[in-house]
Amino acid sequence: MAAAAFTELDASRLEIFPAGNPYQRGRLPFASARHRTAMLQIAFAASAEVSIDRRELDRAGPTYTVDTLRELRRTHGDAVSLVWLIGGDAFARLDFWHEWQSLFSLAHFVVALRQGEPHPVAAAGGLLATFLAGRQSEAHALAESACGKYAMLAAMVPSVSSTEIRARLKLDQSIRGLAPDGVCDYIEHHRLYQQRENT
Repeated sequence: MAAAAFTELDASRLEIFPAGNPYQRGRLPFASARHRTAMLQIAFAASAEVSIDRRELDRAGPTYTVDTLRELRRTHGDAVSLVWLIGGDAFARLDFWHEWQSLFSLAHFVVALRQGEPHPVAAAGGLLATFLAGRQSEAHALAESACGKYAMLAAMVPSVSSTEIRARLKLDQSIRGLAPDGVCDYIEHHRLYQQRENT
């Protein structure tokens, strides 16, 4: 998903933000910050234009995307185009996020759909659908402005989900082919996701 978005956007950099304590999930992450960071570093080790940003992991208390975007704006200024990559299911529930309308004054969104997943605006309805009216753009055009639009990622992402991967691991089934080999090796070595682990 990240690679497809990077190509379609012709972006100069890709920053990955492992989630800290997202308030809307209502649970702790299934693996510790240390392990999740290590797996991301392995997955993107060959990509010089990709960096792993730990700011959400290091932030105390609940993690809000709007705070991260405000920090990025202070760093990069008001003119640069910032694009937040998000899954279709999450985008359809964006109106449940903290200060969700403010997000569009800080960044664009690129939405990745799994195969067979409905268009997120059709799934959203109500206030979110009304708010998004007229905001859709082509991905390549997002660079022309700093924020305020959304685009659909042309490439469909694999239908497999993180929930399915964790379920396989809990049953001691292989996930080869569903994640990079180096990540699979790391998970096997540390026996992750076989039971809840947060150390």
